Amino acid sequence: MFDKKTVISTRFWAVFVASMVSMISAYILMLTDNVVAGQIVGDDAVAAMTLIFPIFTLILFVAYLISDGLAMMASYAQGRNDRAEVNRLFSLGLILSIGCSLIFFVALYFLREEILNFWEISPHLKFFANEYYSGIIFLVLFQFVSIFNYTIFFAEGMERACLIAAGAAFVVNVVLDIVLCQNLGVRGIGLATTFGTLASIFVQLYYLTGGRSQLHFNWYWSLKKTWQGIFYSFYHSVDTFCISILPVLLSMQVIANFGEEKIIIVTVAVNLLTLIIAVYTGLVDCLQPMVCQYHAENNLHSVIKTMRVGMFSTVAISLIMTAAGMIFADFLPAMFGVEDEILANEAAVAMRYFLICTTFLGCTLMLANYYIYIEKLNYGALIKILLLLILPSFGMLIGGQFSMNIFWLSVSGAFAAAYLLNFILTKSRAGLLMIDAENLSRQISYDIDATFAEVMALTKKIDAELTRRGVPDKIKNKIVLCVEEFGLHSAERAGDKIFQLEISILFGDKITLIIRDNGEPYDILKTANEGQFNFREFFIEGVTANFVKRNYNASGDENRVTLQF
Repeated sequence: MFDKKTVISTRFWAVFVASMVSMISAYILMLTDNVVAGQIVGDDAVAAMTLIFPIFTLILFVAYLISDGLAMMASYAQGRNDRAEVNRLFSLGLILSIGCSLIFFVALYFLREEILNFWEISPHLKFFANEYYSGIIFLVLFQFVSIFNYTIFFAEGMERACLIAAGAAFVVNVVLDIVLCQNLGVRGIGLATTFGTLASIFVQLYYLTGGRSQLHFNWYWSLKKTWQGIFYSFYHSVDTFCISILPVLLSMQVIANFGEEKIIIVTVAVNLLTLIIAVYTGLVDCLQPMVCQYHAENNLHSVIKTMRVGMFSTVAISLIMTAAGMIFADFLPAMFGVEDEILANEAAVAMRYFLICTTFLGCTLMLANYYIYIEKLNYGALIKILLLLILPSFGMLIGGQFSMNIFWLSVSGAFAAAYLLNFILTKSRAGLLMIDAENLSRQISYDIDATFAEVMALTKKIDAELTRRGVPDKIKNKIVLCVEEFGLHSAERAGDKIFQLEISILFGDKITLIIRDNGEPYDILKTANEGQFNFREFFIEGVTANFVKRNYNASGDENRVTLQF
């Protein structure tokens, strides 16, 4: 189904690799924190860290509340070819991130006792919780900026910068985890996380300077756009908020129904869930800039093609993670310092029950974010809350009446119930993707390799299709000519290294032609205007000079020309 390379599939997998590396490395860092604490200090330290970590996951929610909405708005601006707006949004996001980091650091510093006293736990656990809090509190000073840069870099197609920043954070964090934990205990683990995040910011700053990025900072403030960004972010970040609450609910229910000694099973489950969510978040990050941009273009075929690749990859990766989790479940408890054989076996069996329906978690989470990207905001948020909070809560209440295994099976079953409910609700809304069939019928889209033979064959196919749709000959000939000339220009640039072309035609009051290729950035129109052109570029400039609309835009390894007739 996906054996043919296209502009969309190539872009998706390029972002996918960078996103997966970044997300998995972030998870491994958290896993390393727990493993180091478990091996050097003991499983009580890990349990205490599990109780504190949701507080900082809640901080993540606030950080994404700034970054996600502004990144979505930047992608919409790219779809409208508004580069100045992208830079304004980038500048606004940086200012907000720095300001929020300072505010939250002060708040966490003065509310330490109130936060630590929230849990009714033994003084022994509270000691470790306080130590971890003392180290990780400094993370807040850098987390906002790091997350915002990461999010906007993906929207810009700067996957390489994200990869290197994630690598820097990984190396610094892992090395310091071991060194500082041996000297400072659990507090050192929190400090190691902070220094790792700081290392990633230094890498991000390197890519933002010296002409290595199209992003430019200018002092800019807009209260209206701040609230607009938060508005979009709220919907997009609902899952982060729910995920920060879910471990708290799991801990409360496990303590209430099965006792404090079972918290370590929650630790194993939360780490496993964090890995799963990290992978799904990486997949969603691949979709966001593409779906938002294509939605802003009203390019429905490109939206559908993106979601097909996204859903296929989600199902495939979910099945792989489920199989791997089933196989290696016996090894997970020992990683967190669980020495009691009965407790370790109980945790392993519970995790196998928990993994049964996680494929539905990934598919539903991806669809919920997709609804938000196409501006079905309330519905997307509703599905997220049902998926990650309401239905799992019912599962906990039901499973808590029976056994630990039924408890985790009920939580997992809630994910399948959310997918089924969404399927039923969208059936009357034109299907899972909510695509307007009538609007879709007014669009056509083709994917080919950038070769002379395929370009010439496509021009004949488009000529026939435009004739069938009754497009006047004058406009039809211009469209066919543009497809031919831009396509042949891509083929010439490709040379021996073939890349892909996507041709989309949107019919309406005006006809819009969108031509994409995934070669190196090359602005034909700018080259022609600067007097550095070959004959074909000179010809293209002359033919398109008087069109209603003529724009070029580059996003990552993608060139896009938009022409309107």
